[in-house]
Amino acid sequence: MEDGPESNSKPASSTPGLSAQQSQLYTELRKLSRARTRLLVCLLTLPVYAVALWVLLNNQQNIEAFMYIYMGMWAGFAIDMARRRCPSCRQQYYVKSVLLNLITRRCVHCGLESKISGSDDEASKQDKIEF
Repeated sequence: MEDGPESNSKPASSTPGLSAQQSQLYTELRKLSRARTRLLVCLLTLPVYAVALWVLLNNQQNIEAFMYIYMGMWAGFAIDMARRRCPSCRQQYYVKSVLLNLITRRCVHCGLESKISGSDDEASKQDKIEF
């Protein structure tokens, strides 16, 4: 996955109009959003998984490897989403007690939104030249 320490998505200089701290916050919030999206996509492919299992069983094929791969992928994405921390309060972003909240786009502890609103507008306003 590309969220490791060796992947710095966008350095501060590539996001005009944002300070280094804002750029780091933007990067952290993108990672939070990507973790949620990965798990939702995996969850939404459940019907495809069920159809593939049905086809394999009708052809009397072994389904163990297919099941282990899909469940391992789902568990990996769920663990990745659950371990993500809020950049503001440093608590688990999607986990309040025991359950993982797939619906929210805000930190369940401090309410920090995972989408920076207006950052692109501010950057584009600063790029425009007024005559």
